[in-house]
Amino acid sequence: MRLLLRILILLILLFASGTFGVVCAQQPLEAETARLPLARSFEVQSTFEFQTSKNGTETAIPFATEYGITDRIALMAEPVFYTSIRPEVGRRVNGVGDLEATLSYLALNERRRLPAFAIAGEVKVPTARNILIGTRETDYTVYLIASKRIGKFDTHFNLGYTIVGKPAGSNLQNIVPFAIAEEYFLNHNWVLLGEILANTASTTNGDTTTLGNLSGIVPEAPAGELIGMVGFRRRIREHFFFTFGVNYDNNGAVLFRPGLTFDFNRSGRTRSR
Repeated sequence: MRLLLRILILLILLFASGTFGVVCAQQPLEAETARLPLARSFEVQSTFEFQTSKNGTETAIPFATEYGITDRIALMAEPVFYTSIRPEVGRRVNGVGDLEATLSYLALNERRRLPAFAIAGEVKVPTARNILIGTRETDYTVYLIASKRIGKFDTHFNLGYTIVGKPAGSNLQNIVPFAIAEEYFLNHNWVLLGEILANTASTTNGDTTTLGNLSGIVPEAPAGELIGMVGFRRRIREHFFFTFGVNYDNNGAVLFRPGLTFDFNRSGRTRSR
């Protein structure tokens, strides 16, 4: 929490200085984008997530920061500072979630007839200590990412492959994630968003696995999912955005995701569009 406070203070000072140009925000989209931050630019996102379903409720506070190492290489870190799972049946748990780190490379800039192409490697570091929050195993994912702008529409496509960490006593399978996202730019301040996410199941029955003497649902062991999202992004000031999204999945769960995004670009240029 002290580190988070220091980051927030630094952002306030940078924002007040007015020395940074704008780049584009990504929340509340989950899909990866080939619109990488430029060299020495960074983006910070803070989100509050609340999910409700027939099985109970979940709350999480994820945080993300992305830095442009060069114009073609970016590094993102996504810790989850707090997670609370409150099932209708069973014990409630609270704690820190897992950390995800993603390194992206822009392989091809967007051209008149071709989209921008990027590849990314993501590592899920098992920082969650409770087995009901995380699997306590490391996952590895590679992504192929394409982004194409046509008029006011910006489309993003992802196809990935995840090597799932397997807890002792489990029989988890590797999964294939997929995403397609659309941004519609109404004007300088408003962007409408839509997204479809899907992945294959890591378990043979889709949602359960056996861990030693514990048999039951493991929240962070990926089940087969199909998720739809609608939302918007609202520019409050030149570097400051309010974002909001609502997800609905094939299990009937509804997820609300309000968030804030700070975008800074030291060079004064914008991201490629």
